Amino acid sequence: MKLQPLRIPAGWKVHWNLFYEQDINEENCLYEFSSSTLLSISNTQTNKNIELIWYPKGDINGCYILEVYHLIEKYNAKKKITEKVPENLIPEFSFESKSRQEIVDKIETLVLDQNKAKKR
Repeated sequence: MKLQPLRIPAGWKVHWNLFYEQDINEENCLYEFSSSTLLSISNTQTNKNIELIWYPKGDINGCYILEVYHLIEKYNAKKKITEKVPENLIPEFSFESKSRQEIVDKIETLVLDQNKAKKR
């Protein structure tokens, strides 16, 4: 299986990627859509994190859920470092679709819009 090609500009870091270039079907729903998180990317300059999940995982009747979270700096006492983490568990933007191409288009629009906002 090939990963889904995405046009992501510089500044974004890919933390997790299991977003494949194949639509869900009876044959692949149990193994390719068995992880709830398919894609996780962040940009510390724009303080944004984008998560893509398939919900419910492994269910052909589920859908993609794309969420954007605002990041804030928080001290991690265990690691003794300051990290950027989601401000809260409620996304500032959410988009659902069964269409992989709609999700690709929305991800690419979001990352380009965030980079444009950063330059202002």
